[in-house]
This record gives sequence, C-alpha cells and structure tokens, in this order.
Amino acid sequence: MKLENEQRYIDKYIELTGDLLRHPDVQAMKTYNHHREVTTHFHSMYVSYTVMKMCEALHPSEEREIVRAALLHDFYLYEWYTEKHEEKHIWYHPKQSVKNIEARFGKLSDMQRNMILAHMFPMSYETPSSLGAWLLTAADKRCATNDYFGISRNFIPVYNEINRRTQI
Repeated sequence: MKLENEQRYIDKYIELTGDLLRHPDVQAMKTYNHHREVTTHFHSMYVSYTVMKMCEALHPSEEREIVRAALLHDFYLYEWYTEKHEEKHIWYHPKQSVKNIEARFGKLSDMQRNMILAHMFPMSYETPSSLGAWLLTAADKRCATNDYFGISRNFIPVYNEINRRTQI
C-alpha cells in the first residue's frame, strides 16, 4: 500500500475510529500477540481498515458502527497463547471481547454484538446476521491469512501513519 494513495482512507478511518484508537485499553492491545509476531492491535486495525474499504463499495448506512465494531472485534485483552480458559480461545474470545467493550465503551448495538460474536464463523456458535457481520467475518479471514503468510506487512506504512496521527 502506497501511503500517498491511502491518505483519503486514512483520514476517513481516523474520523471513524480516532477516539477508540486513543483509548489506553485499545493502545494496550499492542502488548498482546495475536498471529505469530502480529499484535492484536495491528490485526484489529488491519481488519477494520479493510472493512472500511469494503463499506466504501457497498455504502451501508451503519458504516461507522460497522468499522468501530470491526476495530474492537478482538478486544479480549489477554495473551491467548499462555492464558487458558475453560473454553477454547476460538469460542471464548468473542464473548470476552463483548464484555470488555461494554464495560469500557457502553452497550453495543445488536448488529455490533452479532458482528463480534459471529466473526469466527463457521467455527462460532453464532451466525452472521447482517452485512456488517459478513464483512467482518470475510475481512478477518483474509487478514488473518495475510498475517500468517507475512502479506500483512504491506499494511505497516498505513498502520504507522494512523498511529502517528492518533498519539495520545
């Protein structure tokens, strides 16, 4: 991704999510590994930025809600490689993310809740029930694959620019 070609998208992304990106607990996501050397913060920004670009093509009326939920879809705030729970991470982390989001940012809409709980579909207990949920599910699969194969490194310049502009 060439940074000069992304400026319009970066501006829009910061407008939609800047307040969340500045939150200390969202910043703390930089300390949790997600996919190998990729942090939860990087992955979540990569996914939500991808979702925002998908929204650009589809023009959903709930674009802001969708992009913000996508940013917080992995807001589970624990080191899943070492911290174990009664349930496997694949099923536990969406529920923990919802709890953490609502404790810090207030009640999610029904659509946002479904987006987060269903983002691991078809492995999740919940099925995506809105355009936003399907966009998040698709973007998460694509970005996770890119994380594992090192392709997500192409997002680093955009990630760094967004971080630079949303410093606390």
